[in-house]
Amino acid sequence: MDSNQKRFTEDTLDLLNELDEGLMQLEANPMASAPLEQVFRTMHTIKGAANMFGFENIGELAHHLETLFDMVRQGRLQVTDKLISITLSSFDKVRYLLQKKDVAAITEARGLEEQLASVLQFLKKSEASISGLVKTDKKDTVITYLIKVTPTIAITAGGNHPLIFIVKDLESLGTSKTELYQKDDLTITHWSLVLSTVTPPAEIESYFIFIENECKVDLLELGNGNLWDLPSFTEMTNQYHANEISEEEFRTQAEKLSHQYQVHEEETVTPGKPEDREAGDRKDSNDTVIKVSKRKIDDLLNWISELIILQAQLLNVSQRNRVAGLEEITERMEMVTNHLRDTSLQIGLVPIESLVIQFKRLVRDLSKALGKKVNFLSKGTETEMDKDVIEMMVDPLMHLIRNAMDHGIEPPEKRKALGKAEHGIIRLKVHRTSTSINLIISDDGKGIDKEKVLHKAIEKGIAKADAHYTDEEIFEMIFHPGLSTSSEISDVSGRGVGMDVVNQRIAELRGTVTVTSSLGQGTSFHIQLPLSRSIIDGMLVSVADTHYVVPLSLIERIDRIPYSSINRGKRIYNDVIINEEPLQIFSMHDRFHPGTTLPKTADIISIAINGIHKGIAVDSIQGKIQAVLKPLGEMYKQQDFISGSTILGDGSIALILDPQRLFTINHD
Repeated sequence: MDSNQKRFTEDTLDLLNELDEGLMQLEANPMASAPLEQVFRTMHTIKGAANMFGFENIGELAHHLETLFDMVRQGRLQVTDKLISITLSSFDKVRYLLQKKDVAAITEARGLEEQLASVLQFLKKSEASISGLVKTDKKDTVITYLIKVTPTIAITAGGNHPLIFIVKDLESLGTSKTELYQKDDLTITHWSLVLSTVTPPAEIESYFIFIENECKVDLLELGNGNLWDLPSFTEMTNQYHANEISEEEFRTQAEKLSHQYQVHEEETVTPGKPEDREAGDRKDSNDTVIKVSKRKIDDLLNWISELIILQAQLLNVSQRNRVAGLEEITERMEMVTNHLRDTSLQIGLVPIESLVIQFKRLVRDLSKALGKKVNFLSKGTETEMDKDVIEMMVDPLMHLIRNAMDHGIEPPEKRKALGKAEHGIIRLKVHRTSTSINLIISDDGKGIDKEKVLHKAIEKGIAKADAHYTDEEIFEMIFHPGLSTSSEISDVSGRGVGMDVVNQRIAELRGTVTVTSSLGQGTSFHIQLPLSRSIIDGMLVSVADTHYVVPLSLIERIDRIPYSSINRGKRIYNDVIINEEPLQIFSMHDRFHPGTTLPKTADIISIAINGIHKGIAVDSIQGKIQAVLKPLGEMYKQQDFISGSTILGDGSIALILDPQRLFTINHD
């Protein structure tokens, strides 16, 4: 495969994700023109590039599917479940072939034979059924509207009424801004949506056809053209939404701006001076995206990691020798190194929304397979993560969604009987803190029966029948291999091999997962991951003559107590009262450095692992550190509670602890 073909493969795999998103939007709203145009453009791009670089079979398949969607654009064919399904399955096979990155496999005659036959058959039937219809033209003039949507029934923004999703769909038809107005009890009074779109009024009104008795819709034309191109229109819209100007004044001013827009458009298309065009070209060139090999980025990060270590060593030498002028240079170098580190880490980050398309596809396919109605909602997916971390999180998140679909969300008829909406909801929320990325996957299904989990755990020997367990401890048991409360084994889940994989993968990324659930109301999984895999913020501690690093994101508080309080019977684990609460303590000194001199006091680092509080006893706290992870030597390969090592400023080595695995050490 030559460089051009490799580039085609990479670009097309990205385009296929965009295509999936457009197709699912179109399936949800068959009358929407924006996703239809997106799908058509994407197919056209794939077709042209495939033929250019020698992948004629992909080009032919894309051409026939493009023909089908052109018929939809012309109004001669309707969007149906069959059309969407055959398109998704066809391009799924294209994706499978491209991922092989083998020209012979991609261009092999039988590679897309089945897909081509299915599409051609569907195309012939479609052409035969509409042969008597006349081609219609679609209007493509941009018009700016004011749309007021007023519910005639009581609904809230946090509810599951279709009207909420319809308003969001309207927003995607063009450039828009929506203002939601609510009463004190959070009941929605109305939405005010200002939208510039090519979608005709009749099509906009058709969105409400199935709930026309539950809302009132006022569609008012403000003027021709995309008025959002004029800065004054944005300011004016904000004033209207803030009730600073009346609707009548807003419409009057918008009409005036519409005339200005026409003048603005004429000036825009008028050829300008050569220097003006060059300035515009230069501005566009600043926004270009450069694709860089992941190997090169990894190499860059590796060298910057070495630079951070050298900078720490230079700081150590500067503080020790007090050489005139060296301290100032060292401080400046530290500032530059920190900026370089932050910038380089940003290079390898990609938005989490790249996963959302896969999850939407999974929910769509499983909904059909299981006979359930489920909506997948996401929030905060513009948050960026390391590309490697995102790829490693795909399987765990897929497991959680499958379990929610199979075990959590009830069938429509059962949900209606329980007083729930027919459509279940699976949500993905993402937010970033200064030290971690937080992903929360939740559903509004039947929840986890903790009594059933505990009974199964006792049956499997994971829990003791006479012991008392908190809710957090019971929910944590679902991550044990082979523990499943499902009474039946299905193609989706039920074999007990999913949740332990989730926990293992998250632990490999130095993350944690916490489960909360309410019977009859749903389940939530909160996954917390570090911002970077190569550089972590930690607390440097010492035990005897060895340095360790504890990830800062896990630390809740630090207390100092007499060492005699935990040195009872030379046990590694002891329960100690810390901050007026019992806390299980792991003694690093007793476990790893027996026989060495005991300190008078111990520093207790309180941490939270999967929602459970525990403590680590160390001899002393040295301070915060930014640790650059280095691979372990052979002597530490079998110690899974040590996740790596780092080089300190004085050249010595500190071991980076994995607290979650630390508490699973055999201490007999």
